[in-house]
Amino acid sequence: MNRAYSCIPEYYDYLLRHVDYERWYRYIRSVMFRYIQDPRSILEIGCGTGKFGAKFSRDDFTIFGMDISLEMLRVAKPRARRYFSVFCGDVRNFALSCTIDFIFSVHDTMNYLLTPDELRSAFASVRNIMHEKSIFMFDLTTEHNIRRFFDGKVTRHVRGKAEVVWENSYDTESKIVCSVLTIRRDEGQPEVETHRQRIYEIDDVLPLLHDAGLDVVDVFSDYTFKMPTAKTIMVNYIVRRVR
Repeated sequence: MNRAYSCIPEYYDYLLRHVDYERWYRYIRSVMFRYIQDPRSILEIGCGTGKFGAKFSRDDFTIFGMDISLEMLRVAKPRARRYFSVFCGDVRNFALSCTIDFIFSVHDTMNYLLTPDELRSAFASVRNIMHEKSIFMFDLTTEHNIRRFFDGKVTRHVRGKAEVVWENSYDTESKIVCSVLTIRRDEGQPEVETHRQRIYEIDDVLPLLHDAGLDVVDVFSDYTFKMPTAKTIMVNYIVRRVR
């Protein structure tokens, strides 16, 4: 097994071709302006292939994209133009030489932190790059989402001469989601990488934020401004640094 996002980056955008990134971007931007009057700097944690960074840059915002995967950053690099730049970093332990107005992390990036201590460390790292008016927005996928759409599911995607098989399983006791992606090409051995994520309930997350010196401003559901329900797919957290 290879580590997550070591083999799949060249196929990532194709696998997510159904995602309406422009609509998603408009929501993220609306959150930013809901809480910040004049944002000057933006950081995306887990920027992946750089689609959001390119959109913010297009609209004349200065944005930095951070990802732990060098392979994903190689795909993002051609999009890193104008006001968008990328760098490699680990959300559990990173630092910047300046504070950031708006920080966001979406598409279940934070679910890759497999223990409460890792999640707390990530929150503390983010707090250290915030000033008193900064906003941090992040999402966490829900158990409802995993049970309904992923557990036990296998999907196959064909692009050119390559096939990507995506298998998912969920352990209710450990709350760990395991996704195995197998890439088969005409030549050579299949490449396999595994992804592990953890499900966190809202009641798990709130004390960790408090411990890290962050205050919850709002909690929303599924990229709306509605409260979460039992059928929520993604919980959206909006937090500030404790003064």
